Amino acid sequence: METAQPRHTRTPRGTLSRQLLLDTAMEIVDIGGVGGFSMRALGARLNIDPTAVYRHFRTKNELLEALADRVVRGDEPLPHTGDPRADLRETFAQLRGSLLRHPTLAPIVLRRPPGGEASWERTNHAIGLLRQAGLPDRQASDAYTTLLFYTLGHALTEARHTAATIARKGPDATVTPITAIGSSASRYPHLAAVADHLAADMREQFHDGLTLILSALAI
Repeated sequence: METAQPRHTRTPRGTLSRQLLLDTAMEIVDIGGVGGFSMRALGARLNIDPTAVYRHFRTKNELLEALADRVVRGDEPLPHTGDPRADLRETFAQLRGSLLRHPTLAPIVLRRPPGGEASWERTNHAIGLLRQAGLPDRQASDAYTTLLFYTLGHALTEARHTAATIARKGPDATVTPITAIGSSASRYPHLAAVADHLAADMREQFHDGLTLILSALAI
């Protein structure tokens, strides 16, 4: 007996929009990864001719760029408390959180040049906070790049490590960078000495690293 294939309700004529396409594309990418996404898959999910997508996005890459920009934008408004240090912490914590909610898009965000509206908005906001904290323009630029690459790298490492741990041990596995060094402690004494700290909560590690960077900048 054949298994019935799921059928998607046809999208009503005149209701197809960039917003609907991006919402649906995000669902596909979150579940199957970027490698599982295609215009054909998007068309099938919405029960439309795939060529209809090209009226809104010229290429698949353009659509993926728009998804990446949506991830950078996040779900929360940028902070404006008047405290540059607190607002910087929250700004980059928001970016990390959004990347981890959509880990399959993290590599695209990492390698794409800034160009979307959300990227410019977040960049402008962060650099404004650094200037508000008293950093001269050149140092504000360098500080922003450092904070951005730290956040992107940390989130990408977390996403990959989490996926690998779950694949190896199942969805209920405890995710830690180093779980046990065991008999290798004598070969790596310095690593053994800090192993308990390396196995700490990744969110806590991220915020501790952020504190180190901001303190070094005297913010």
